[in-house]
Amino acid sequence: MKNTTVLLAILVLVMMLFLLYGATQQNSKIVFIDVNRVSQEYPKMVELNERYKADFQYYQGKLNELMKEYETLQKSGASQAELEKKQSEILARKQQYEQLLQNEYQSRMQQVLAEIEKKIDTFAKMMGYDYILSKQSIVYGDDAYDITDQLIKYLKAQ
Repeated sequence: MKNTTVLLAILVLVMMLFLLYGATQQNSKIVFIDVNRVSQEYPKMVELNERYKADFQYYQGKLNELMKEYETLQKSGASQAELEKKQSEILARKQQYEQLLQNEYQSRMQQVLAEIEKKIDTFAKMMGYDYILSKQSIVYGDDAYDITDQLIKYLKAQ
């Protein structure tokens, strides 16, 4: 399995080198961005993350209340059956809350990422870039070709 992963990584690297070589032969404009920074600093993503944290804290508070009830039961000498029942309730609620958060935020996250992608496309066309690569997928890139800051400014201005 490890050999397959290494072979796949080498194949991807060779394909990227051919792509870059072919693109530079045609005087293509190639730049790169830090995709993680772009998504983390995009205002709608920041807002979405803040809402997620607030909802997560709300549900965590609910779980903490259930844990206090469990501790109270434990201190009062409740039977093992009662303690197990409360543990099951806590676990079920935890799973329910995780599912609620996932259902709520997964689709929203996909929408925001799709929006970022469209805006990057518009930005690339406006600036005349032929390729915008992800910094995370290239082995080396001169910082002069890193347009992350410019893209973030553009996205924040939209």
